[in-house]
Amino acid sequence: MRALAFCAAFLAAAAAGQLPAAARSSPATGAAVAPQLRFLHVGAPAGPANLPQILDSAGREVLLRGVNLTGLRDDYVANGSLQPPYPETPGPYAGGTCPAWDLGVYFAPTCQADATQLAGFGYDAVRLTVSWSQLEPQPGQINQAYIARIAQVVDWLKASGIYTVIDMHQDAWSKYLYTPAGSTCPPPFQPIGGFHEADGAPAWASSHVAPVCAAGGVRDIDPAVQEDFQHLYSDLPGPDGVGLQEHYASVLAALAARFAEDPAVAGYELLNEPEPGYVPPGAMDPTELFPFYAKVIAAVRARVPGFRQLFFIEPDITRDILDRSVLVGPWSIYSPYRNVVYAPHIYTDVFTLNAELGLAELNALYPPNGGYDGAAQDARALELPLWVGEFGNGVGQDNTLLRNQYSNQDRLAVGGALWYWKGFASLDGHWSVLYDDATHVDAPYPSRVKFTDRAYPIYTAGRLESLAYDPDTGHFTLQARSRRVSPGMAGRATVVYLPAVVRAPVEVSGASVSVISAPGGAREAFVYPRGGTYSVFVAG
Repeated sequence: MRALAFCAAFLAAAAAGQLPAAARSSPATGAAVAPQLRFLHVGAPAGPANLPQILDSAGREVLLRGVNLTGLRDDYVANGSLQPPYPETPGPYAGGTCPAWDLGVYFAPTCQADATQLAGFGYDAVRLTVSWSQLEPQPGQINQAYIARIAQVVDWLKASGIYTVIDMHQDAWSKYLYTPAGSTCPPPFQPIGGFHEADGAPAWASSHVAPVCAAGGVRDIDPAVQEDFQHLYSDLPGPDGVGLQEHYASVLAALAARFAEDPAVAGYELLNEPEPGYVPPGAMDPTELFPFYAKVIAAVRARVPGFRQLFFIEPDITRDILDRSVLVGPWSIYSPYRNVVYAPHIYTDVFTLNAELGLAELNALYPPNGGYDGAAQDARALELPLWVGEFGNGVGQDNTLLRNQYSNQDRLAVGGALWYWKGFASLDGHWSVLYDDATHVDAPYPSRVKFTDRAYPIYTAGRLESLAYDPDTGHFTLQARSRRVSPGMAGRATVVYLPAVVRAPVEVSGASVSVISAPGGAREAFVYPRGGTYSVFVAG
């Protein structure tokens, strides 16, 4: 409850304009400074999981931890509207203004105040979901106004020291797939009259012969969805005669051209939860999906000279159900580009088969650590870093499932993005929001604050060897090994975020430390290794 009280006070101050977007002080002078973000790249294997690491330009390991920000998505709206749920241009959000929350769509708009609130949780990363349907509403026509809206959000987050991963999101291919009025579907298929989580492709890329009929009402098990995905993987032409993959690559290139010189954009996720076409799921990744990713990456690099940001890639969506993949070859089979991150989703006991079917006898197939151990095995096979693009659960399961998610991330020393920031739990069946406005109170769930507002190293000088945080006591430990970093060289130091509820002194060995203020009463510890093994300890 102390965490909730802190957060409520911080949010009230932010709403009243009492806090700047980046209320940090310099470790050297104590003066207020804006956080500086640097370009990220992939380095050598290291850490407790022996995985390739995400590094900044100073060679520090960067643990990207944050949340999914969904307010820019082009979803179906419950009233049947095919218009974007919120304004898609920067103007309506200028000067701190924010459109009213639409109760017909399950997520909230993204506004300037969100960046300040996000900083209050110590997040250093956001997975920002965007839609192909708004980026290319007509074949070959890039919507620069929508890209300007994305840039507006990126700038807000940058001012708070938060990296952005721009995610090309889709759910069930497109909001433009629905059963026409008067049509019927044979059992066990059911008509689809619009779905509150359907987004992705534009209408012109959503042509199909198969009927829009969902098996058992499950939106993703739909022959029209399967057909449209196969059209993409087969690179069938759009209405202008240009292949769908070429259109898709042009959209990514347009994003990269806008943000390639902005270090605040960590990178681009190529496709959210890709679904199989007609190829069996186990064969899809190596035969269709990964070659498609490689083609898009090659196109972006060819069109944006000097491109150096990260790409994030997912396996096909069946991994969410099976909690494991079978990836045996390195990424270099598909592409020579090394700045690529493996970004699966882990929903153990939420969307895995035992949970979906309600069969407790299958629980042994889904051990608490299994999703993470399998993901780490895949990342090692691909020779890529691991980052969990989505994880989450019902609020009532935070003390078990969410606790386990974060403890596994600490165990492997990997980052991830909680699904999701703000919305309406009454419309979202799995209740995975951090903020819920069902009661029209813009406040976080206490259990979400407890587990997500946690101590962790944003940057680690040298190589991180172990990491642990206890959300019950505030106890934190870190051990790493590094060359000497001279005191005062803040841009090369280890930086540990400490939430406001953690008030004990910061103790170090093999290093010196300077502790400064951070937004909302939190602290950041700048740790300067003396050379060799060093550790950080905060008593609970």
